[in-house]
Amino acid sequence: MKVELSELERDALAEAFNLSLGQAAASFADIVNEEIQVSVPQVEIILRQELMLRLGSAGQPDQDESLCAISQTFRSADEQIAAEALLLFPERGGLEIVRRMLGESSTPLEQITELEQDALGEIGNIIINACMNSLSDVFDVEMVGTLPSVSRFDLQELFDDKDGNMHVLVAQIGMRLSTQDITGHMLILMDLPSLRSVIDRIQVFFGLNAG
Repeated sequence: MKVELSELERDALAEAFNLSLGQAAASFADIVNEEIQVSVPQVEIILRQELMLRLGSAGQPDQDESLCAISQTFRSADEQIAAEALLLFPERGGLEIVRRMLGESSTPLEQITELEQDALGEIGNIIINACMNSLSDVFDVEMVGTLPSVSRFDLQELFDDKDGNMHVLVAQIGMRLSTQDITGHMLILMDLPSLRSVIDRIQVFFGLNAG
C-alpha cells in the first residue's frame, strides 16, 4: 500500500521538526562552543529502498566511508505508535563534531575512542529527543524512549535487518558550522499501523481535512 503525506501534512510535520531542531541546535552550539545553523527540514515518507538510493547518490557517504548512526526506540504510552529514530552522519563529519566538542583532533578515525563514542551518543540524544518531544506534542501522547546506541556501518548494512515493506519517515536536515557543512538525516522507521496513527494525529492537531 502506498503511504503519502499531503502537502499540508508535510508542511505541518516540517514545522514541528523545525521548532524542535532549533532548540536542539541551541543546546548543541553550547557544547561545541560555536554557532550552528539548521536548515528547514524536508519531510516525506518513502520506502527504505528509495532512501538507500538517495543516500548513495547524494555523495554521503562516499563508497568507502562508514556511517555513524545514533538510534533510539520509542513507543507511545497508549501503545498506538512504535518507532525507531535514527540520526545518520557520514563518519568523518560526525567525528569532526565530536572532536570539536572534546577539544581533541589528533586521534585517527580508525581509532575512535569510547569517550568519542559516548559523546556522539550524547549529541544524538540531544537532537533525537528534541525532535521526539516536539512530535509527541503533535501526536498528543507521551513517547517513551530507550537510551541511545551508537554504531558504525556501511550504507548497504543500514537496513539489513528491516522488513522489506518498511516505510521511513525522513526529515533531511542540514547543520552548518562556521568551518564546514555537515548534512545529517533524521529517520523515523515505523510499521504501517503506526504510520496511519501518526497521519491521523497530524490531521487532528493541525485541523487538516482527512484525504
